[in-house]
Amino acid sequence: MRYSWVDGRLSTVVPVDDRGLNYADGAFETLLCRDGNITCLSLHEARLSRALLALKFEAPQLQAQQVFEEAGQCLLQVKHSGIARLTVTRGSGPRGYAPSRSATPRYILTASAHPDHKSSPWRCGIATTKWQDQPQLAGLKLLARTEQVLAAQEAAAQGWDDVLMLDDQERVISSSRGNILLLKGKTILTPLLDRSGIAGTRRQLLVGSVLPKLGYRVDVRPVTIPDVLTADALMISNTVVGAVAVKSVNQHVYLGYENSFCPIKDELGEHIS
Repeated sequence: MRYSWVDGRLSTVVPVDDRGLNYADGAFETLLCRDGNITCLSLHEARLSRALLALKFEAPQLQAQQVFEEAGQCLLQVKHSGIARLTVTRGSGPRGYAPSRSATPRYILTASAHPDHKSSPWRCGIATTKWQDQPQLAGLKLLARTEQVLAAQEAAAQGWDDVLMLDDQERVISSSRGNILLLKGKTILTPLLDRSGIAGTRRQLLVGSVLPKLGYRVDVRPVTIPDVLTADALMISNTVVGAVAVKSVNQHVYLGYENSFCPIKDELGEHIS
């Protein structure tokens, strides 16, 4: 069953003067829920707080905390298991880019079943759509996701499961659907996200806890296409799929991709269970 709430009340209506709709003035978090409980709650709350701070919301940390408390109550009431999206906008406001000082933030929560997705290794291409360089907003999950929308269209048109996305310096930043991690022996290489891209909660969990526990060395630095094509294996992570191995990028096939990430996927599952 699908549910939606606006400011804690069951509703499917958002005012047409909402600044999230008109100016993408807000941020969101995609959440995995089990029996109404949000997994990786602290990581999502912290990232939302950083996003609201970057957007200059008043008391961003308190705002994020209150929103998650209220959203959590809604999800617990219906004992939701599946995916939820929590969106925080500046709220309603007059025409014009500059927000009103009296604007009251609005939050929109939707809950739906976990979508069917291909759990077997993905076939990927490389998108022509590039990530924009914006260090002030890098790593945050803000409402404007135009680059990923265009890249996802490219993947669908080519029949790929996903596409890798680069920046204007030809550095690999992510896929259209999640963060990427490259396996090279006992080292995991993942892109530096200081100028573009989204720093995913599952990536944070992997880099900060799962991979060190399993004895991997983590290298966070700029990644190139040659890095991708010379890796032993490639994995994509996000909230919805957790982690999935990549079978191929364009014509390049990863040998032994099926088993390379099994221990990592299993350990990640343990951390979010």
